Parts: sequence; C-alpha cells; structure tokens
Amino acid sequence: MEETAQPSVKATLPIILIAALVQGWGLYGLHHALDANHWPAGDPGWLIALYTVATLVPLTLELLARYARDRAFWLILLVLSAACLYVGWHQGATQLELTDRNRLVEGNFSYAVPLFVLWLMMLPFVQGRLASGRWKVPYALLFAAAWRNKLVLAEAGLFTGLFWLLLELWQTLFHMLALDFFRELFEKPLFVYPVTAITFGIALHLIGSIDRLTSVVLEQLLNVLKWLGLVAGTLLALFTAALALKLPGLVFSGERAIGAAWLLWLVAVVVLLLNAAFRDGSVLRPYPRWITTALRFVVPLTVVISSTALYALIVRAQNYGITVERVWAFVVAGAALIYSVGYSIAAFRPGPWMGQVARVNVFVALALMFVIFLVLTPVMAPERLAANSQLEVILRRPLQSINARNNWESPFHYLRFDAGVYGREKLQKLAALQGHPNAEKIRLLATNALGQANRWQRADKESPEELRANLASVAIYPEGRTLESGLIDTVVADQLRHGSVLAGMECSRDNTAGVFVDLNGDGTDEFVLLHVYGGTAYEYRDGTWVGIGNVVADPANSDWPGLRDRLAKGEFSATVPTWKSLTVGDHSFRILAEGHSK
Repeated sequence: MEETAQPSVKATLPIILIAALVQGWGLYGLHHALDANHWPAGDPGWLIALYTVATLVPLTLELLARYARDRAFWLILLVLSAACLYVGWHQGATQLELTDRNRLVEGNFSYAVPLFVLWLMMLPFVQGRLASGRWKVPYALLFAAAWRNKLVLAEAGLFTGLFWLLLELWQTLFHMLALDFFRELFEKPLFVYPVTAITFGIALHLIGSIDRLTSVVLEQLLNVLKWLGLVAGTLLALFTAALALKLPGLVFSGERAIGAAWLLWLVAVVVLLLNAAFRDGSVLRPYPRWITTALRFVVPLTVVISSTALYALIVRAQNYGITVERVWAFVVAGAALIYSVGYSIAAFRPGPWMGQVARVNVFVALALMFVIFLVLTPVMAPERLAANSQLEVILRRPLQSINARNNWESPFHYLRFDAGVYGREKLQKLAALQGHPNAEKIRLLATNALGQANRWQRADKESPEELRANLASVAIYPEGRTLESGLIDTVVADQLRHGSVLAGMECSRDNTAGVFVDLNGDGTDEFVLLHVYGGTAYEYRDGTWVGIGNVVADPANSDWPGLRDRLAKGEFSATVPTWKSLTVGDHSFRILAEGHSK
C-alpha cells in the first residue's frame, strides 16, 4: 500500500500552530461579537455557522497536518468547511431566536453532540483515503485511525485541562500576595481563547510525534476493556432473563416497557467491549475457547434489548408525540438494532470469532453518517419532525388531556420554545385554526404561547369564566363551607394575574382542594387553594379577601388521594413552627432543622 508523501513531524508544527491561532482568534472574535452585539451576533444563522467552522475545520487541519501536501486533503477540507457552514446556518437560522443568545450552549447541545460524533466517524475514512489514495481501505486502517483519534483528542484535552489547573495555581499564589495582574489576565477572553487553542494544538503535536507511545497506550486500553466484556456479557444475560419475565405483561398492557435510554446504554457498552476484543480482526482468539463460545450465545440477547428500547420509544412517541430528543433516540435505537442483528449473525458464522464484525461496523458507520447528516439538514431536521408530531397531538388528542399536563410540558409550550422556527410556524397555523371542534380554545392557547417572552413565563390559558367554572368544581373543606362571591373574585383575579394553581389544568377533586383554616390564630379562618405541590393562601382583611402568598408543599408529600382522604376526615390544622425565625434589622432568617420539612 503506497502512502502519499508526508511532511516530517517537525514540519507539521507550523501548520498546527497556524490552525490553532486561526481557531483561537476566530472563537474570540465571535465571543467579542456577542458581547458587543455586532454582526454576526444579530444573525443566528451566520453565528452558529461560523462557530461550527471555527471549531471543527482548524481541528481537522491540526489532526491531519501530515497530509498537508496532498491536494486531495485541501479539497476534502473545503468540502468539510462548506458542510459545516450549511448545517451550522440551518441550525442557527431555524432553531435559535435572537432572544435565545444567553442559551447559546444549552440550545445547541442537541446539534453539537451529533455533529461531533459525525465528525469523529468521518475522520477515519478521510485518513484512510489520504493514506492509501483510495476510498476503499482495509478495516485494520479504519480501526486504528478511529481509536487513535479518540485517544489523541482525549490526551490533548487532558493536557489542556492540566495546563489551566497550573494557571489557576499560578494566579492563586500571586493573589495571596495581593498581586492580581495574572488573575485578571487569565480571565480575559482575549487570553483564554487563543492560549487554549494553541495549548490544545501543541498537545496534539506532542502526542502525534510519539506514535509508538500512543500505540502502546491503545494496546493497554483495549486489553483492559476486553475483559470487562465478560462482566457486560453476564449483565446482559441476567438482565435479559429478568426482562423476559416482565416484558409480556408490559407489552400487552400497552404501557411503556422500560426506560429506553438505559437499554441503549447496555447495547452500546456491549458493542464497545466486543470491539475491544475483536480489534481489527487480527486476533483470532481474544479469549479462552469457553469464553468465546459463551459470548457467541450471549450476543444475540442484544436483539431483545434493542428491540425493547425501540418499542419503548414507539409507545412514548405515540402517547406524547415526537420530540427532538426522541428523534435522536430513534436514530440510536435503529443503530443499536442493526448492530445487534449484525453481531448476532457474526457470532454464529463459521470462521474466526465474530469475523463479520468488521463489515457490520463499516456498514453501520456509513449508514449513521448518512442519517446524522440528513438529521442536521432540513430533510430530517428533528425540530421539524417534532413540530409536525406535536401539532398532531394537539389536533387529535382530547384537549382536556393536553391541558391537564404541566404548562411547561404542554405541546403548545414545546412548539414555542423547543421546535425552533418550525414550531412557531405551527403555532401561527393553530392561532388561525378553523373547522376544528376545539378551534376557539386551541386558537387561544396558541396565541398565548406565541405571546410568551421566555420559556418560564406562564401563559394565561384560562378566561375568567373558565377559572370560575374550575373553581366551582373544587372540593371545599371542612364540609359545609362554601366560597362567597368576594373570595371567588379575588381568587380568579389572582389566578389571572399570576397564573398558579388553577391556570392550565382541569381542577377537580382529583387534584385540587379548598381549605378554610385559621393560619395566624386570630380566630378568623383564612382560605388555602391547595394542590399536591403547593397552592395560594388568602385572608379576610378590612371587609375584603386579599392574597397572602404562595404555599410550598413538602416534596415528600405527593400522595394526593391520601391527602384528600385526610382532608375529608378533618385531619388538618395550622401548626406553629418549632423554631422561630431570626430577625436582624430588615433581614429575616428561617431555621430549617435537620429531619424537618422545608
């Protein structure tokens, strides 16, 4: 196999340093743009696109600097830059509002992680092409490049982290002498971004210059991991047996079988450890014969686990619609199922132990790369799929069941804040809905959701008439007490103003109660509108009812049926705190003794 002429290790250092400088100054420039509120801060599409390019393109150049003399490398880098610009622009333009800039990291987490995974999966194929001059390369080369890339990046990250710990010690020691120059310097973005990028680049160069050491570390790592495969295999066998006893009842009851995330983690761990044993296929017998035989029979159990995870996701999606997280979960579950089936076939194929694993790995990698790229584009954008699904939930499910959910879990809230521009387009469609049995109510809910300035602001979803009707259905204790018109007016006005217990839910004996009780010992009952998680309190003052404030529940008391039974039996009272509050001037301190509820 002929390799393209490569520069020496020393010759790659200038390339790495230039790439690191470009990355550091690029990231600082974007940070400065956000602080100063100038372009591209006002254009989310370009902002995320440039962040994507500034992060991945220089890093790719640093890792592949040895191929800098190859014309194909620069062509590949150009294609990568264009792809990063496109998917970054799509993410910013369709998912990030200008008001969401403070959520830049959180709001783009579901984009950055899959993109990084796609980049890691792509690198070995690019390295194989540059090293061999063709796209079809031996699996051994792909395997070595994939593991080496992860190891090198992890070691460079560790080096950079230790470097910053040393700088932290540096500035702390000088701060003890009342010299804060270094503390102020090390905290400046002008220092942080370029220095971090250069440090990481130097670490990549230092680690890349000692390939033999990296190979030894990788060999040790794989040798250790392969023996953990025995533990994972035992866990897989025992858990599958336990699951088989529970699964039929769960399936036929129509419930969600089990949390899909942990099942997928189990499959992922088994796949990882099997690959640590299989390596590049050159080791014919990584374990003693009895272990390899046992693992052949254990591996097919992953089909049960991955199928159960997929079933759990389908049931969840049917009940609550598709979300961005569930789109990615379906991608992972699909890959897990393909891995499971492929590895199960490989386990019983004649020839070397798990001999077909190489083909399965390459097939899944190529399929995943294709799917992930599509999901990062409008073709399969998870926000678009989620928006369509949540719209169907609103239009097809009974509005009462949707309304009974927590305001921040409602499909209207999801469309407003978690489905990007696709979700807001659906809300605008719902705000003009006609010809639906609940069209008027849906229009109100959609309009209120569109009017929310931030995700924590409650939408005033109920009209005064609806709040009065909800309040009329609430059970009042002690029995025989009723709500006078003045109290009803005060409660409704308070709910419209603050949106707490009654807003956004169907109040009934199943979730809400009204309690008259003397809270301050003055001989006059106050009124508490009580929910399992808290409520609001009111007192009769100077001939009118006024609000006192919110009621906070003990987090441990979430048994509403039990609480309702005790209310019906009259087992409630106002109690004086064991410990009085400490008052210092205008400041008040409440004692929270250990073992007592807050």
